Amino acid sequence: MKMWKIVIVDDETIIRKGLRQYIEESSYLFEVAGEAKSANEALNMVEEAPPHVCLVDINMPNMNGLDLINILRERCPSVLVVIISGYDNFEYARQAVQLQAFDYVLKPVPKSDLNKLLHRIDEHLQVKYPLYSHESRVDKELGLPGYTGDGTVLIQKVIEYIDSHYQDPELSITRVASLFHINQTYLSKRMKQEIGASFLDYVTELRISKAKEILDDVMPNIKIGDLAVKVGYKSQYYFSRVFKNRVGSSPLEYKKHPFGYG
Repeated sequence: MKMWKIVIVDDETIIRKGLRQYIEESSYLFEVAGEAKSANEALNMVEEAPPHVCLVDINMPNMNGLDLINILRERCPSVLVVIISGYDNFEYARQAVQLQAFDYVLKPVPKSDLNKLLHRIDEHLQVKYPLYSHESRVDKELGLPGYTGDGTVLIQKVIEYIDSHYQDPELSITRVASLFHINQTYLSKRMKQEIGASFLDYVTELRISKAKEILDDVMPNIKIGDLAVKVGYKSQYYFSRVFKNRVGSSPLEYKKHPFGYG
């Protein structure tokens, strides 16, 4: 069975191994064709056997990821590039758009988010290479807590929006209701009827679920303040309080004993 080939470019071994594991465990037909710890190593690898996709870190010694992408655009224009960076930097993101990167993703990446990214890449590549197209394996992880995919188109679209913007600390029912041109009280009532959770409950459960995914991963040693921001909270203390209310332990306690809670 043909598989999409991916090369992972990151100077941190633990990140490369983690991404490889996620990709190999995913429900999509991707094969990690190689790992490179530097841009020069990646160039040699890609030019020798061009993959379909490159996952590229920005901050690497000697040549950064943006410079690498610029060279890849010239030498291997067919390769789809995704930036996976530890820096939430507008200038980096702007340059990534200019270089036609497929996406700009912040590390650490929750497994469910990476799975969604692979889903989007798979769809894109099947359109790009119709003769190479294949049926993906059944995806068991695309769904999110408390939502089965049933319900009206309106609520499905609202859920899709929330799922894509949960990291935004300004995400609110007022904004989403306005975006979809409906009354916010009506929106929350419809969500409660169709998915069994109000807007706030769904967003909170989603954010805590994403935080648990990151804490479950033994690889990233993320600070709790950074984790709070990563999942959409401005305040570390408020995040920790919400997490403890939902999970029964603080984020630090959960990190030490992930299988003993929730």
